Amino acid sequence: MKIKDMEIFLDLLNTKSPTHTANNFDVTQSSISIVIKNIEHNLGGILFERLGKKLLPTPKALYLGKIWMKIVQEYYKSLKDIHDENILLGEIKIAATQSIVEHFLGPILFDFKSNFPKIKIHFQTENSKECLNLLKSGHIEFALIETKLNPTLLEYEDLQMQFWHKDELIVVTSDKKLSEKEFFIDELLNKKWILREVGSGLRDKFLNEIGAISKQLDIFLELDRMTALKEIILQKNAISVFSKKSIERELQNKSLYEIKLKNINLERNFYALKRKNYNFNRALEKFELFLKNYKI
Repeated sequence: MKIKDMEIFLDLLNTKSPTHTANNFDVTQSSISIVIKNIEHNLGGILFERLGKKLLPTPKALYLGKIWMKIVQEYYKSLKDIHDENILLGEIKIAATQSIVEHFLGPILFDFKSNFPKIKIHFQTENSKECLNLLKSGHIEFALIETKLNPTLLEYEDLQMQFWHKDELIVVTSDKKLSEKEFFIDELLNKKWILREVGSGLRDKFLNEIGAISKQLDIFLELDRMTALKEIILQKNAISVFSKKSIERELQNKSLYEIKLKNINLERNFYALKRKNYNFNRALEKFELFLKNYKI
């Protein structure tokens, strides 16, 4: 049964005149008669009885009209919904590194979900290496990572990477005296360094930036949770590396202090990563645009 046939039937139920219905649909009166006869044949019963120049709906027609009116209304509502940005449907599968999740992504996901409540978000927190593996295996469609990948690897894996956001790392301590002057990194080798686990983009950025001296760095402890790492730095005489945004409050209330390093640049970039040829996902496309335009 075609939606247009239902519409013709419903219009005829209202006008009770094949002539008027034919005019409303810009077709011939015989076309209207054929549609109604086909419906009556399929249903096995008469829907209209002629009363002079008008048609009189049978009880079956009136009952059918109530049902088909809802069907036609739902049909057009579904078409409207498909093109309505505010009720965009679908789901997205994404992953991001812990630093990005804890200090940047939470409000973004909240605001995106507020704008598009019908989109289901499947989300994972992993390090950059695992985000890459999940993307390659097809378990996720989109990742936000802290590490810039080699162009050869991207080409080989058929991946696409784009710059998303800039971040600044700082070396931090609870010892105020260490914040009163600048240091060369080798002057701090005797301190108790606590770093993120192997595979962390934050850790990789720091060790790569200090270069060959990293081989002399005696890492006292490794932790895979930023909150636990922060608590130790707050309570113990140790130092670590954080995203500046993650400890803004502690810097302001002077419970933690930045140790300034000479000749070391700890700015880093965050990147969005996805497969070049993935199945088109309108919900993911909308999330990418939202993420690009979001003011952090």
